[in-house]
Amino acid sequence: MVAPCAAASRAAMSFTSRAKGSSARRALSARASPNARVASPRGAVAVRAAVNAETDTILVLGCKERVAQCVADQLSKNERSAGTKVRVCLPRSCYEGVKNPLDAMAKELVYPDRPMIECLSALEDVECVDMGAGGSSGGAYDAARRDATHVVIANEYAPDLLESVETFIADVRAGKCPRLKRLVVMTHIGVERRDVDPFKFMNRATRVGTGIIGQKSKPGGAPLDRWHDAEELVRAAVPREKDAAAAAGAWTYTIIRVGDLRGNGPTSVTYGDAMLTLVDNAFDVRMQDIEIEEGDQFEGFTKRQSVAAVMNRMLTTTQFKVQNNEYSVISTGPVDRERRKGWDVARGRSPPPIEDKVVDEELQGKEEEEAVPEGAAVPT
Repeated sequence: MVAPCAAASRAAMSFTSRAKGSSARRALSARASPNARVASPRGAVAVRAAVNAETDTILVLGCKERVAQCVADQLSKNERSAGTKVRVCLPRSCYEGVKNPLDAMAKELVYPDRPMIECLSALEDVECVDMGAGGSSGGAYDAARRDATHVVIANEYAPDLLESVETFIADVRAGKCPRLKRLVVMTHIGVERRDVDPFKFMNRATRVGTGIIGQKSKPGGAPLDRWHDAEELVRAAVPREKDAAAAAGAWTYTIIRVGDLRGNGPTSVTYGDAMLTLVDNAFDVRMQDIEIEEGDQFEGFTKRQSVAAVMNRMLTTTQFKVQNNEYSVISTGPVDRERRKGWDVARGRSPPPIEDKVVDEELQGKEEEEAVPEGAAVPT
């Protein structure tokens, strides 16, 4: 494991200190203790802490892309999950060196993903884990799976997302994740409308590798079909037994469908990333609000930092309505001039992520007043 870089630490501290400038409209309201019991006209209420920093471990898959990186960043800073062990799972290729593309005579290998690993490692309670099989690194990933109580899968590329879900569900069925309680997966808006315009055009099938001599082409394209297949795998794998013994070991899922992704996210996870764009910087500043609906809704774009906050809230909320459910999320705006003042992503001043209160308002429910349905499996 590489040591955290000083620049990454400074970037993370800079983001944290400047994130206090959010408007009064987004301020967190006072709330009851996570373990409180509150009277409700709908009957008895049980409020439980969905994430326990002392006993839980959160796995984040897909961290070569920025949504998953933002997830890890915000998990380490949000008061509902701060202190919880976060394991960022990276493929073996992230730790392998390549020949210098700019110097054919160079003998030393170049490690393109090292800055990313250093930045993620600099986050509090976050540890990067090599998913490669064999040796001590393979043992670390096996241990992370055994300890995992909450898992986020946030690959941005449809084939990668489907592969990650297939592998993880196979691990669950093989008994390699015995403590699993919650699974949150990111897919795409349009999975239920992939046969109608404009999603039909987006989902067209293609052939990959048609111009390579001596090799056969492979099926490609159809990204919505792959996101849909990933959702079906999750739905088919979730335990549905209603008896008490099965409910004790049950896990639940939430699927978050997003539009085309925009925004660079906080500098604490993008430091030194050559792929940052001015268009995404502007999107981060202008589009600070969100809209959430159940099912497959909307057309539009979704900010990476915002969807990361929504996915994290699905881990920490005690609302039963989000369990085994699907939601669509898009970013809205532009926000007024006052809320845009002072933010400059190019100089390390990113707008703060949306707060849990905002997500709760969009879900149209208060976790302290959520009644427990009869026979529901309660996350503990």
